[in-house]
Amino acid sequence: MNNQKKVKTTRELWFYIALGICLVALILSATLYFSIKDSKTNNLGDLVTDIPTTEDPVVTPDEPEAPTVSQILFIMPVNGSVLKEYSEVPVFNSTLNRYSAHMALDFSASAGSPVYAVLDGEVVDVTTSITKGVTVKIDHGNGLVTVYNSLEDALDVEVGTLVKTGDVIGRVGTTNRQEYSDGAHLHFEVYENNEVINPEKYLTLDEK
Repeated sequence: MNNQKKVKTTRELWFYIALGICLVALILSATLYFSIKDSKTNNLGDLVTDIPTTEDPVVTPDEPEAPTVSQILFIMPVNGSVLKEYSEVPVFNSTLNRYSAHMALDFSASAGSPVYAVLDGEVVDVTTSITKGVTVKIDHGNGLVTVYNSLEDALDVEVGTLVKTGDVIGRVGTTNRQEYSDGAHLHFEVYENNEVINPEKYLTLDEK
């Protein structure tokens, strides 16, 4: 009888041990299941967050168009013919008796002939020097500047004068002593962003 009780007690002990192990395994399985589920949910949320939407489209601002030559065209600064062309290569200067670059267009015209503003702008400088004579400088905006020298002393403009295309800004003279032997003419220069350029970029000489 005692042996039977011992066997029964041992079986009950193993039963409870096995039941405890099953409960622990069940709890661990449940914990692992919910942990994996939460992890997948978070990852899915991250993926959803990374998906681009059309609510805030990326807008690239349009770049302003740069001015082209066709948008800017000068009128002739004087009624006359080309006396000396623009040249970065040294050409002979009969007044100075030497070769030098000629970074301008010279127009032959009778003394006293009117000189015109080639484009709307503001007179920013009016000077007189022994070498270049009477000079008028006009700022047309956007870094574009024109210079007119070898003018007569009597001018029709001053610093600050706003001029329109075709306004008279002076008269042809012989005041440029560096080109005195060329006779009465207009020495015409053009600058882009402080760099001298060939005026023919904005002039159509063939039609004049």
